[in-house]
Amino acid sequence: MSSLPPSDHCIPASLEQVTHWVTDEHAPAGTPAAATVRLLVALLRLESGTRADTLKHLHAATVAAGGGPDSPAYGKLVAALGELLERANYREITGDELQEAFESQALSAVRIEVDMAAFSAMHIHARGKERRSEVLRSLFGLRKRRVDFDVLERVFVLTCMSAAHADASRVKGHGGAEIRPMRLNLKLFRGIPVPDMEMLLPNTKLRMRRLDQAVVFVPAFVSVALAASKVIFSITAIIGLVKFWIGLQKDHPVESGGWGLVAAGSFTLLGITMGAWTKYQKRRLEYANSHSKTLYFQTLDSEAGAFLRVLDEAFEEEAKEVVLAWTFLHAHGPATEQELDERIERWVHARTGKHCDFEVDDALAKLERLGVATRTGGAAGGAPGSEERWTAVAPEAAAAGLRARWDVAAG
Repeated sequence: MSSLPPSDHCIPASLEQVTHWVTDEHAPAGTPAAATVRLLVALLRLESGTRADTLKHLHAATVAAGGGPDSPAYGKLVAALGELLERANYREITGDELQEAFESQALSAVRIEVDMAAFSAMHIHARGKERRSEVLRSLFGLRKRRVDFDVLERVFVLTCMSAAHADASRVKGHGGAEIRPMRLNLKLFRGIPVPDMEMLLPNTKLRMRRLDQAVVFVPAFVSVALAASKVIFSITAIIGLVKFWIGLQKDHPVESGGWGLVAAGSFTLLGITMGAWTKYQKRRLEYANSHSKTLYFQTLDSEAGAFLRVLDEAFEEEAKEVVLAWTFLHAHGPATEQELDERIERWVHARTGKHCDFEVDDALAKLERLGVATRTGGAAGGAPGSEERWTAVAPEAAAAGLRARWDVAAG
């Protein structure tokens, strides 16, 4: 997944921080400029509420239709979620990137297998990426190595299981009632290392690493071999008893008084075998516990809650974009798209210490739609000096226009 940009289009600061900063610098409280900023945010919040109602209706209709990709509601839901995730500055992870992530060495001690044939559809979107390093220990801590890997700030997973797999995955609930898993699954995660992405899918199977298998079974094999050399009489007697009982041997292999040795040897071998099995089950339980803890602490939301949280993130991203674009046009005067983009990116880096790829074209399109910015120039043919320049509508007129829009939208 090396092609994923370092920060995508996500602005590395909250809406509250951005509005506070621009108010301090360019739109003091009580001025028409501050009122314009406040009304811009309020209108975008109102539009976000309308999108929430649409998404909840589409999600309910898809679940009611069985959650499969063959229903018309499913296609509409996926399209609406794709548009929403794009608004929230997520990008879809391609199949090649996902395969690369699955084939990379996992950071956790859990080895996971995923049956990709169980899914009839899968869409994974991510936002934000940070490069980290970690020291991994192996061979009982004797070997150390530093691993560099990428961590995704947010990961949105939409999966749809095939009908056959959903039927095969039925389980018994309390009272003996049969529970059939939903075909449609929506999940939102945070802070996911790219090498561990397979653990986010709903049909994962935990497997022990070869090293852990060796730790469990090699000592058990050695113990059995050593014990066998000491109780060889018991093993010979047991084999003879089996032959005697099935008619392959006429003479009884155990004389009077030898049963104690046979029993002692049998219990020794049984104890070693049960010890190895118990150790194996304990290691499997540790795997399952590690997996469940990771998902518990890194899951932000599920089903409708997942896209409603993304909806709030989309509102914040759009609000930050329009607030920054309008206030910088208002404070610094008319600018081309490139000038405004560079100016805002430098300001964000100075404020946060992080780089961002500001989505200036999207921000300006929203300002134009809301009637608070205009453009001039841009002669046909792209002649020198004909580049479009954007100008902020004066704060008094912008605030009045936004109040009128609010009255219409809220009424």
